[in-house]
Amino acid sequence: MAPLPAAIRIAQTVGITTSAWVAGSILSISLFGVHSILLAPSPVLARQWQSSFDRGKIINPAVALVSIFSYAWLSYKLYGTLNHPKAEMYALSALLTFGIWPWTIIIMMPTNKKLFKKYAEMKNLSVEEKATEVGLPKGESTKELVDWWGVLNAWRSVMPLAGAVLGLWATLN
Repeated sequence: MAPLPAAIRIAQTVGITTSAWVAGSILSISLFGVHSILLAPSPVLARQWQSSFDRGKIINPAVALVSIFSYAWLSYKLYGTLNHPKAEMYALSALLTFGIWPWTIIIMMPTNKKLFKKYAEMKNLSVEEKATEVGLPKGESTKELVDWWGVLNAWRSVMPLAGAVLGLWATLN
């Protein structure tokens, strides 16, 4: 069997590493970032969450797109048709990595909108102002919303991770 061209190997490496990177980045925000910022008073927490969100919404989707295009190119270029099992695996890897967008829009957006509103209400408050969180229904405080967002975000990391695992499997088998 002839060795694969360098462009194919590069695309495999880029697709796998970028989808794994996105999964790790998303999960690390939930496991380490959210856990740390939950220690802050609500006005500070709202600002910290918004700052983290603003950075993540630029970096992670851009890296995910690199992965998606690499997998899609592999599916098309290496095998030329979706009738080949490896082409289907690379296509599925692209779809799994793409899954972060529908998950965000459908599952996470209601919580995101509540947190955007919290940020807008609290961005100019001092650290000492705690009365803003008194009398809220269960699950509506800034801390509860950020904590729930962290859970949803952690689950979101599963999709690009599954894309990386499937892409690795397609490459090695």
